[in-house]
Amino acid sequence: MKNKLILGLAVLGIMSISNSSAQNGLEGVVVEKYYVSDAADSTDASDNGAVYPLNVGSVTYRVYANLLPGYKVIQMYGSPTHPLNISTTTSFYNDPNYGVSVYSGTSVNNTKKNTMLIDSYLTIGSVANGLVGVLKEEDTDGTIGNNQGILANNDISAGAPITGASGQDGLMPGTTNSLNLLGITDELALFDQTPGSVFEVSNATIAALGGVEGATASNHVLLGQFTTDGTFSFKLNLQLSTPTAGGSEIYVAENPTGDELLDSTLIYTSESIVDTTDTTTNAVQNLSKLIEFRIYPNPAAQEINILSAQNAGTAILLEVLDVVGNVVISEKMDNRIQKIAVQDLPAGVYVVRMKQGNEIRSQRFVKS
Repeated sequence: MKNKLILGLAVLGIMSISNSSAQNGLEGVVVEKYYVSDAADSTDASDNGAVYPLNVGSVTYRVYANLLPGYKVIQMYGSPTHPLNISTTTSFYNDPNYGVSVYSGTSVNNTKKNTMLIDSYLTIGSVANGLVGVLKEEDTDGTIGNNQGILANNDISAGAPITGASGQDGLMPGTTNSLNLLGITDELALFDQTPGSVFEVSNATIAALGGVEGATASNHVLLGQFTTDGTFSFKLNLQLSTPTAGGSEIYVAENPTGDELLDSTLIYTSESIVDTTDTTTNAVQNLSKLIEFRIYPNPAAQEINILSAQNAGTAILLEVLDVVGNVVISEKMDNRIQKIAVQDLPAGVYVVRMKQGNEIRSQRFVKS
């Protein structure tokens, strides 16, 4: 008997059902540093009446589910045992005139206005009418541009610019879907010009009936975009459909029960927003205590730098793991800044794990 796909959570009496014989379809959650705001962006936001300012240096993060071929995202959800949490240490930024808190059919023309392209919002795949989100490095059709001539910062830490002649805005043609929200009311306000730091629901779902696949062969499905000048974090739970008719898989960030599948990449905390070229004691002390190290550049083609909040020579082991958990690089951390050559690794998503005694911290990076 094939597994039955049930949409919703406690709101609709969801059951955690999965096809235990199927290959796990979630290869991991990928966080892309999409854009870093500059003074022109900040001025435009202020001139248009932003309640929470777009401070210079604010980072726009994109969150993707990386799926095997044929798998689709059905929903993100929060339940009493697995809350859905998206947070920042400050507030989220949203365009004061055209911003939306969840995708609902935004026109391409409005997406090109003011700071709309770096809005904070939830989605499953869709960004603008007829356009879906893709990793910038996979964007092959350039950029839609910006009507006001802003969003032009070319901060190299965010990869390619999102406007201009060499721009890659991470948008490509695709089928867009309106979302079904159940159990969510005022919680979305902090993504729409309402100061606030924590979006959390424990009996709700953001769903796309029929499921959504990525627009490129890598099958990355955009789950949301978030702009903040603070430290960004999340705990997500996902339901996927499988290539087998009626098949379903449930992935949780922690404490799985029954047929629920645990995926550690569903938990994320960004680095603090500091100057990566500043390696002084003050800069190191500013690192997020939840992270204790940072990776740059990210994505990286040749080598990554590990900046540690710990003293060198204190029995710290660095490991690089591939998406299935195989250790592909292992070395002792000899310096507060450690270089790791990654040029021989295949392109893809990796995890850097820092181990010191019983303490373990990990972060992801993209090998380009």
